[in-house]
Amino acid sequence: MAKVAGIIGAKAVINRLKRVNKNLGRNVQVGMTRAGLFLQRKSMEIVPKQLVNLSGSSYSRNIGGRGFRVDIVVGYTSPYAVYVHEDLEAAHGEAFNIKHAREIAAASGTPRGTAEGGMFKRGKNEQAKFLEKPARDNRKAMLMMIGNKAKIV
Repeated sequence: MAKVAGIIGAKAVINRLKRVNKNLGRNVQVGMTRAGLFLQRKSMEIVPKQLVNLSGSSYSRNIGGRGFRVDIVVGYTSPYAVYVHEDLEAAHGEAFNIKHAREIAAASGTPRGTAEGGMFKRGKNEQAKFLEKPARDNRKAMLMMIGNKAKIV
């Protein structure tokens, strides 16, 4: 009878592998969830924020599956999220502040979120591709989150 890693017999080895595989799948799911939340946070740092409708619609959720087959989706539910994400011609961040300096100065003192208060300074990092850029820039970190939780790195 073979002794492998403190387990004697083929049946015992198979049972041990089943337990390890189950735990590994669960850990991959936890790592994927953490990576999704991380991507959402990074995206929130650069999403354009005019009236917070867009930034307030961000989400990260498991849309189905478990273990190795988990599906984590990060996105925005705002109807115009795709348009803002893909419009590379629009001015965001510092470019917006420069382009609309007069309107921003004229609107200073008006409440944010009102029709007359729509022109206010934008954060310097706000930009289109607010999901794609952090996903590309942080790919390695997210893979490490998944791998470290699963202990496969």
